[in-house]
Amino acid sequence: MKCLKLWLWACAVSLVVGCGGVPAETVDEGEALTSSSEEMVGCFANCPDGSTVTCPTMPATCTATNGSGVVCDGVNYRCPATACRPGMPTCAFARTTICLGVTEPFPCCNGTSLGECTCRGDGSNPRCI
Repeated sequence: MKCLKLWLWACAVSLVVGCGGVPAETVDEGEALTSSSEEMVGCFANCPDGSTVTCPTMPATCTATNGSGVVCDGVNYRCPATACRPGMPTCAFARTTICLGVTEPFPCCNGTSLGECTCRGDGSNPRCI
């Protein structure tokens, strides 16, 4: 067990030294990390559905908030929605009414879970999943 801890410590030191040292904005070990701001390094946020959101291009000045998303150079990239929200159309309603003039897929509520509706080019026969 002692050898494993020593090996892990050596790997961590090698990684820090290989990456140019510890950044000036380090967080105390006792402090919970909920958001961070980094410049020219990038950042990411862990989302409730298990995915990760990050800035699409680097370098960027960014702020990450786990469970919410990231703001990259002033542009907000949110975590994907995982449940129906108040006011969201049902997928059944979307199939019959919403597609006229809509070209982009949009979220809809399929019972209690999140679905997606994709309208055809002429606005008829939408496909909602």
